[in-house]
Amino acid sequence: MLHYITIISSQDVIPSMKPLFIKNMTLPEAEVLFASLNEKPYRAQQLFNWLYERNIDSFMEMTNFSKDLRRTLAEQYVLSPLSLEERQVSRDGTEKFLFRTCDDNFIESVLLKNDGTEDGRLTICISSQIGCAMGCSFCETAKIGFRRNLETAEIIDQVCHVRRLSGLKNNNIVFMGMGEPFMNYDNVLKAADIMNYSFGFHISTRKITISTCGVLPGIERFIDEKRPYNLALSLNDTLPEKRQKVMPVEKKYPISNISELLERKFPVSRNRVTLEYVMRGDNISKEDAMRLKKMFRYSRIKLNLIKLNEGKHSLDIPSPEKVDDFIRELMIMNIPISIRKSLGSDISAACGQLSGKRYDEKLTIVINKDCADAETIIEEHVQQCGT
Repeated sequence: MLHYITIISSQDVIPSMKPLFIKNMTLPEAEVLFASLNEKPYRAQQLFNWLYERNIDSFMEMTNFSKDLRRTLAEQYVLSPLSLEERQVSRDGTEKFLFRTCDDNFIESVLLKNDGTEDGRLTICISSQIGCAMGCSFCETAKIGFRRNLETAEIIDQVCHVRRLSGLKNNNIVFMGMGEPFMNYDNVLKAADIMNYSFGFHISTRKITISTCGVLPGIERFIDEKRPYNLALSLNDTLPEKRQKVMPVEKKYPISNISELLERKFPVSRNRVTLEYVMRGDNISKEDAMRLKKMFRYSRIKLNLIKLNEGKHSLDIPSPEKVDDFIRELMIMNIPISIRKSLGSDISAACGQLSGKRYDEKLTIVINKDCADAETIIEEHVQQCGT
């Protein structure tokens, strides 16, 4: 019999046994499982082929497993920790998926077709946490506060569902949905490794991007462990005092310290670091462009520009003319830039708009009140997550 943990709020938890998710397993862990069931190690590769390449939604579909083995797996493990709550399609073809977890929380994932480019790219933007403790003022996820980290299986299952529902096999993954990936470091990197397995989704390391708002211990660990995935850093301002107002993480982990770390440690042989820069009315001056040029002096960066999207914030959305002027200044300075087309804004699927809309307003207000001291919340979260 499966047992579940019931989440009452971000603070109150009824202890009980959690469900066992089969997609939490790495290939070596699956080999150990099958050895305990007196099965050959190659069963682990077959399992991964069924879970990810064939993307089954029932253990009974594993036709090269005996009925007894399928029954045993079904009795001991949950195949899919997420269930679809809602699916929306934007006028530009972007699709947003609202998923319910086993403990009745909600997360969102987005399928971006072409990702604003012309190269046929299919990108799934996935979430890593339920809510977020980082408190970025332009992000709707921050408004529900932090609830918990997603397990590896819950991260991976987003891709399984989106692939099955859309009938499309993505070739690109970005950890840019709900939550701060480096505050859930172990589960996020484990999920990325499984996605990269030859017997899993087999997505190239260069097609998996992990984004962070600037959690310095996580960045340093990522570099020290020689992780092969792309790294994206949400910058969003060039002046520390301005950045801190929209991104409280600046107070604990100043961007100057991160810049120094990257210059000192980031290997030349790796992909470029992508700097995500949300353009507001007050951060796209000529002086901002000049500071961007000086801030990261080495060449292995590229700037990804994103226009601020509509949301429940009081930030100034820039005019097209100001955006054009800013881009022109950056091009004159020969800063490598790409401009991300804002996809899915009409269904609240664009950058900063994901929230898991089943959360009610009353609970959101309570959580935000508890998260008033952003620096304290971040410190507690760092200790909790072990980064």
